[in-house]
Amino acid sequence: MASPAQTVIRFADQADIIATAKLLAAMDAHYRPGVHLPGDDEYAGMVTRTMKTQEGTRFVLCLAENMPAGLACCAILRPGRDRKGLLFVKDLFVRGEWRGRGLGHAMMRFLAAFTLEQGIGRIDLATDISNDGAQRLYDEIGGIRRPAVYFTFPDNVLRKLAEG
Repeated sequence: MASPAQTVIRFADQADIIATAKLLAAMDAHYRPGVHLPGDDEYAGMVTRTMKTQEGTRFVLCLAENMPAGLACCAILRPGRDRKGLLFVKDLFVRGEWRGRGLGHAMMRFLAAFTLEQGIGRIDLATDISNDGAQRLYDEIGGIRRPAVYFTFPDNVLRKLAEG
């Protein structure tokens, strides 16, 4: 088990493209079992473009015993309530072999500290209704469940919308 001294959580930078890409691929494989997924080079290309264009996504790496063990993908959205904005956590993922060791808690603590340091008003996130593990984590750390209706616009809907 990785001790706190052996765990490092930080924002990813250009030197972390491969580690970040591998964690994204592991996350996709976990949530989409049996689906043919792109190769590591496509994941690395997406991470490179995201970092280069500074499109808003930030990657948070969790390294345990010098191994990439977890990842969070987040973005600051403004203006938000009281113009403080919010940090939206799109994904929080811990590799299977590292689960149950407090790394999800540690990444959320890191994000909470960053949010407060930046004067941001809150963290928002969503989980699939069937993701009991994530919901248990967010309940344990004090997340407040809010009823909402979540919409998604996949490619085929976007095409119709764009065409008018």
